[in-house]
Amino acid sequence: MKNIKLLFLAVIAIVSFSSCGDDDEFYNSKYISIPGLIEVENQDVYQVGEALYLNTHFSKLLTEPGYFNQLDLFKTTDGASFSFSFGLEKRNPDNTWSVVNLENKMIADQGRIFDGDYCIAQAIYNPVTETYQFRAGIPLQEAGTYRIFFGISEASHLELTSINASKRSTYLSIKTTTNDLSGGFYNFTVN
Repeated sequence: MKNIKLLFLAVIAIVSFSSCGDDDEFYNSKYISIPGLIEVENQDVYQVGEALYLNTHFSKLLTEPGYFNQLDLFKTTDGASFSFSFGLEKRNPDNTWSVVNLENKMIADQGRIFDGDYCIAQAIYNPVTETYQFRAGIPLQEAGTYRIFFGISEASHLELTSINASKRSTYLSIKTTTNDLSGGFYNFTVN
């Protein structure tokens, strides 16, 4: 009987360690890289009272570099929306940066925005156009030098992540780029 228990424990241990190589396999996470999915609608000069808009509009069918067939995001994630995070900082007179709280200030146009010190933009799937859409503006209320950062760590990390309705859906993380970044930040001046 002791041998059967030991054999049973050995089989469970082998299955446990060989069934999935890491947490990503267990949680069905996939990572891809597709450039240019987020845009800062930039202009040469910003004035107090204007707004700087961020947007993302991308098809449910995307071409992955190195693959022939297009990836169907809607099918892969069971129709999930996609989100990215960002924030705004203003340069202080001593050349340090302070986070600008955007709570209840963002101008929502398409998708959803959850605002505060850090904002979460949510691109919502539009079944008519078969695209994921987000657009919102940051109101420019004071003159100064500003920068937008992406992600919620100090190093800007531009990534769209799926927000899945089901735990069984594939969690998809898309590393992407945007226009006019310098050192990971979008820098601009408001006059």
